[in-house]
Amino acid sequence: MSRKPRSELIELDECDIAPGSVEPFARAAAVLAQGNVLALRINPPATTKEVAVSRARSALIAIAQVLMERHDLPAEAYVEVDDESWGTPVAPFRDRRFLLPHHDGGHCSFLTPSRLDYADLDPSERVFSATVYWKRPSHKVYQGFLVLNPGVPPGQTHYYNTLTLLWDAFSYRHCRAPASLAELAAFAVENVRRSKENQATHGSRYLTLGALLGSRDFAHHVMPSGPRAESELWPAQYIALPALCEMVDRCPCGTCDGPGARVFCHACAHTLGRVWPEFQREYEVTVVGAPYDVLIGNNLTQLHAAESSSSRTIRPLCIVLDRPEGDAYEKWLARQWRIWYETCPAAPHAAQVI
Repeated sequence: MSRKPRSELIELDECDIAPGSVEPFARAAAVLAQGNVLALRINPPATTKEVAVSRARSALIAIAQVLMERHDLPAEAYVEVDDESWGTPVAPFRDRRFLLPHHDGGHCSFLTPSRLDYADLDPSERVFSATVYWKRPSHKVYQGFLVLNPGVPPGQTHYYNTLTLLWDAFSYRHCRAPASLAELAAFAVENVRRSKENQATHGSRYLTLGALLGSRDFAHHVMPSGPRAESELWPAQYIALPALCEMVDRCPCGTCDGPGARVFCHACAHTLGRVWPEFQREYEVTVVGAPYDVLIGNNLTQLHAAESSSSRTIRPLCIVLDRPEGDAYEKWLARQWRIWYETCPAAPHAAQVI
């Protein structure tokens, strides 16, 4: 099994992003279609921020078009340019922060199987909170951003294969590997439903990794603000789940810095049998973007994290859908699961590629 996603830097010339160009973007689209991380660089370097944003948007529109024509991305997908992030928010008395592994979008962008693999899934189950989301309610299929200022030292973005994590969590809980893709899909749906059904207890408006991987301890369903590793939790979270008090004092590895990181470390140990440093060694790939690079990856089959200074500035650029449903979406999503599944040597490869 491929334990980590791959990252690939692709450089394009400015002339490649002229209207009508297709082939220059085929390789970039193939990187994303295979579930890997794309670092896109357009030469010569832009001279202004406005030029860089315009170039990046044009390139992503062209890449999305190739994904539609060659890789089953639904035709309703479009490129969304979000507001500029004016410096990285950090905890008090700090000049850097670490964002824990998460999906962008929060309320509605997280891993579920296709209805072709789990017919009982309702598309509405892909929304965790109908009212609380990060800036825009779109469903982020590919999460990316343009690096405007990498910060000092340069920010690092880390990526993790969510399906590998789900596979390992199933194996850890059941002391055996999943017998089929359908069994893994059922495990994911069961875990999502458990967390949604118990939102009144854990109070989280975001599906955490501990929840997705099947933890029955609802303290592992709590997301700190941000989700910054160094951030304190809300008082109401401690009141509802007193076990959090002990978790934020000390984590299983004894090295995590901050309440959010310690809760995450507990969740990793509980669901995967790996503390946070082991999690990083096993699953993490790191990408450092230069000024005006675009970093982008599949927002459903990958988690991402980031370590950066308060001076880092980015402009989110994502390929999104307004509604994660319909025959075309289900076909595309089923294919993403199968692309991963066919790289897994331990799996019985009976799943037909859709």
